[in-house]
Amino acid sequence: MPDSSRRDFLRFVLIALAVMAGVFVSTARAEGIALSRLEISQKGDFFQLSGHFDTELSSVIETALQRGVQLTFVQSVEGKRARDFWLPEIMVEQSRSIRLSYNALFRQYYVSLAGNSQGFELLDEALRNVGDLRDWAIINVKQMKKKSQYSISVRMYLDIAQLPKPLQVNALASSARWQLDSGWQEHTVKY
Repeated sequence: MPDSSRRDFLRFVLIALAVMAGVFVSTARAEGIALSRLEISQKGDFFQLSGHFDTELSSVIETALQRGVQLTFVQSVEGKRARDFWLPEIMVEQSRSIRLSYNALFRQYYVSLAGNSQGFELLDEALRNVGDLRDWAIINVKQMKKKSQYSISVRMYLDIAQLPKPLQVNALASSARWQLDSGWQEHTVKY
């Protein structure tokens, strides 16, 4: 067997053992993402979201973050208008990515959204910023019909497809600790 094949095989066995060992370890913390507040209001020509997702990382994800793994969270919004005799009309489908990283040299957490990066000393502060939905313009008033009811759904999740490949395997195998997802949270707005 060539040396490269042996190394690949040993690497695979070590990853498999790490995954299996991780499956049997339980965490006492309640991790996940939950929508704690959501407000939909009209400001000028747009309806805007304001609110917050509470995010709690599992110890496995927190350890990975502190070892240099960048986490990508995705916030998504869908807006639909109900119709009497037809499927709902989709008014908006938007997503945005928020990246959370840790710099061990400076001992700072960094949150990046749309090219803007902000540093935090504490993980809790960084997670509060990750879950923020402040002033996100979603629907132009010109698209909306008066006296109609709209369903606005929001969601936030950890995008495991953005993790390094070896961690993606781990994330798929031990989904309970890596699958952070708020699920779709629906709210109704009348215009």
